[in-house]
Amino acid sequence: MTSRTLDVAIVQAGELTEDLLGNLAGLAALVRAAAAPDGDGTTPDLVVLPELITTPYFCTSHEVDRTSWAETIPGDATDLFGALARELGCAIAFGVFERTAHDVTHNSVVMIDATGEILSWRTPDGGTLPAYRKLSLPASKVGDVDVDEKYHFAPGQAPATVDAFGTRFGCVICYDRTFPENWAVARALGAEVMLAIVSSLGTREDLFLAELQTRALESQMWIVAANRAGPETLNRVTVDYFGLSCVIAPNGAIAAQAPAHRAGETLRFTLDLDAVPTQRAAFPLTRDRRPDVLRLLADLTAGTVRPAPLPRPASATTEVLR
Repeated sequence: MTSRTLDVAIVQAGELTEDLLGNLAGLAALVRAAAAPDGDGTTPDLVVLPELITTPYFCTSHEVDRTSWAETIPGDATDLFGALARELGCAIAFGVFERTAHDVTHNSVVMIDATGEILSWRTPDGGTLPAYRKLSLPASKVGDVDVDEKYHFAPGQAPATVDAFGTRFGCVICYDRTFPENWAVARALGAEVMLAIVSSLGTREDLFLAELQTRALESQMWIVAANRAGPETLNRVTVDYFGLSCVIAPNGAIAAQAPAHRAGETLRFTLDLDAVPTQRAAFPLTRDRRPDVLRLLADLTAGTVRPAPLPRPASATTEVLR
């Protein structure tokens, strides 16, 4: 019986500028290099790029309106990557600043197949979308950098999956990876591979790989993680994105890893898709999951169930009981 495999290439792009056409030209060169035959003459099935990669990461300021950078799907970026996909004979997944027909902006990921077709993402209710849209939007200080995506984007409405290469993909965009429920839902929807499309910086570098290893072990999926890398200056703020793009196996092992902080690196790895059902059969986590505990968590999060209040500390004037 022939094993199921998927050859992936990760482009650890970065150091983007406000020259959007120049960015696209640079990305095209990186994708062509990543899609070149390896020593065995093999070319990748899928090339993966980071979050919002057609622009600099702009969510560090409210001072300048960047909505003119948003584009429709299809649009300039999908036209470029669609032509590249047809030329190179591989699929391409990438992050983009999306504007919908209703003028709503999202932080999104598009996948284009080897014929240049934009693939549809399926939501749990049976609907379809042209892109996966980031569910959880950060608004906080990351190290010394203020990040506010809530100002720039609307959140996606639901998890979504896309089918290609005889398997099913889930997706998380950067901050989405923090929430275990996103991974659990993707697995429950049948995903075997999770795309982690990232532009991460700051203090999370030290635990980036360990976090993804934990998520892979919990969800028993392959993870293909593409992070932005290198310094970018925008809004009078310079940020050094930490890279460390990687492939994580369904047992949590690091299968491949790119260097830290270096833009322009590429990473190739062949996923054994049959390792997913093998790992799940060996450690049947779904069998032992407690839906009642998940329902309790949902009720606690929604506030329909409230925990008992914490005990109040005794004040300094409280008489000691004897």
